[in-house]
Amino acid sequence: MIEDVWKKISADPLTIGYSFKKIDPPSPDRRTMSKCRELCSQNLCGAYGTSWGCPPGVGTEKECLNTVRKFSNAVVLIKKFDNIDISDLKSLETLGSGHQELCRRFWNALRKEGYDALPLSDGGCRYCKKCSYPDEPCRFPDQIVTSISCYGIMMEDYMKSQNIDFKFEKDSMTLYGLILYNEPD
Repeated sequence: MIEDVWKKISADPLTIGYSFKKIDPPSPDRRTMSKCRELCSQNLCGAYGTSWGCPPGVGTEKECLNTVRKFSNAVVLIKKFDNIDISDLKSLETLGSGHQELCRRFWNALRKEGYDALPLSDGGCRYCKKCSYPDEPCRFPDQIVTSISCYGIMMEDYMKSQNIDFKFEKDSMTLYGLILYNEPD
């Protein structure tokens, strides 16, 4: 069971403060995909067009919808960071990188147990110091953590549908990692 895989990696200090919750898989559609892609193209996070983990490098809208739809299960990893200066971009990047690393470690542990899974997180993939996009293929496709938004998932609506608080606060930040998966055969 996926809870057993989480339990194995929860000894890692990176997991301190995280909650793990099984939830229904998301059900994005063309409307939410178009809305998310429009938001992505505004490039407020600075990752659009710079990474294989964000549009347009991650794939077409149709490809991404098809990818999400092949998974029948989901878990969310949540951690709230209090007393954060949200204008301190360097600190936010450090927290985001650590969060993606946890999603990646969980994904790697799942694959070792035979799960088919897809890790999703905030912003572009942060595995490489400098992404090879768009000049060369992804150097580490088995380590890429892609953006939640590029799959048409409206995270606020999705979390509310799962009875999970989702809000923006001026002195804290909550990170959400979404792992879509299918049980091993």
